[in-house]
Formats: sequence, structure tokens, C-alpha cells
Amino acid sequence: MNKIRIVNNEIIPFDSSNDVKIYNNEITFLNNGNYYIEYIDSDNITITINVLENVCIHLFEYSTCLDIVINNIYNLNRNSSLILNKFYANNSTIESININLNGEKANIKYNFSSISSNDDKYSINIYHLEKNTSSDIFNRTVAKDNSSNTFDINSFVENGIKDCFLNQQTKIITLGDSNNRINPNMFIGENSTTAVHSSTIGSIDRENLFYLMSRGIHYKEAVNLIIKGMIVSNINPDMETKEKILNILEKIGGE
Repeated sequence: MNKIRIVNNEIIPFDSSNDVKIYNNEITFLNNGNYYIEYIDSDNITITINVLENVCIHLFEYSTCLDIVINNIYNLNRNSSLILNKFYANNSTIESININLNGEKANIKYNFSSISSNDDKYSINIYHLEKNTSSDIFNRTVAKDNSSNTFDINSFVENGIKDCFLNQQTKIITLGDSNNRINPNMFIGENSTTAVHSSTIGSIDRENLFYLMSRGIHYKEAVNLIIKGMIVSNINPDMETKEKILNILEKIGGE
């Protein structure tokens, strides 16, 4: 996996061969591949990511910064595919991203998991600009005590953009007293569109908790196992990243 580091809001140059082009804060993927972006000591990021025609990219984004503002743009061209897995455990996050499905049969699978400690706000805008485009948006957040989360998810299809598929699935698990809001919006002007959405905010599932405790697992450990399952299964990290995430998750749950 090719690793790209963003330190102090700037992309650190790396040997990208002929597969990726980096200019200023714009990343263009030229060929199929697996990539990893880590935000380090950053607080205000603006990056444009381009996936060229007929290119399939698996991209993992990882951030454990302090207070961070992210404004990223993802451009997908004809018959391109982006599988985007993300994990955030920042002190606080304000993120606004635009996903542009610019070419026919472009598709994105967006899988986001986060641990929320303070105030986090996410705005995700998905623009279906050509026919036969698809977007799957999966958000999974664990909201710790006294945290706040807002998800504004907006999918757009105008009249004449035929046979698009839109999917939004957001789930927030609350640990203690937190303030959470999910706003799933689909602005559809074309009858041939298929659209699905689901939003859930709630505490740990009691049936799952009871099942684990009935097997002799302590309450705190049972909560932690459920959290790990929800967060990790959503983003499919490599072994090194999974270990880092599990170490973070080990410190929460059941207090």
C-alpha cells in the first residue's frame, strides 16, 4: 500500500512512479492501486482527489489530530471507482466534502468510522452528474459522553440523469449523554433513480449486550467488543492500521 502523509496541512512528496500525480494539494490517480493518507499535525486541510477514467482506487484516510477542519473534493470520471475507507479520532472535526460523479458509471463506496469526544460536524455532498452512477455512503460513529455530532448528507440527481443509485446509511452509538443529529437529504429530479436511506441514533443494542454477558463476558468488555465490531468492520483496515484503531478503542466503552 502506498502511503501519503499530510503534515502541517501539506502533502509530503513521495516516490509515486507513474501511478499518481501530486501537484500542490491535488492528487490525481492515474492507475489502479491501494493508497493510504494520514493527516499528521494538521488543522486546516483542503485537498482535491481525482480518479481518472477506468481507474479503480482503494483509499484509506486516517486522522487522530487535535481540532481539524477538512474541505476535500473527490472527482470521479467515466467508469471509475473509489472505495474510500476513513477513520477519525480527532479531538474535534469540522469536515465538508464534495463528491462529484462526473462520468457515466462512476461509483463511490464511502465507509466512515469515527470516535467522537467533543464537537464534530460533517457535511457530505454527493453530486450524480452523469447517468448510471452510484454512491454508497456508510457512516458509523461512537459518541462519547458530552460529545456532539451532526451529519448533513446530501445526494443530488437532476432530471435527465438516468438510472442512478443512491444509498445513505448512518448509525451513531451513544455512550452517556451526547447531542447527535443526522440529516439525510436526497434531492432527486429523475424518476429512474433508486434511493435508499437509513439513520439510527441510540445506545448499545441490549440484546447483543445480554448475549455477550450471558457468555460470561464482563459488561465493559462486552460494550467494547460491540464498539470494535461496528467501527472496524465498516472500514476494513490493514493489519497495521487495525492494531492502531483497536488500541484507541480499547480505552473507551462501558465507563
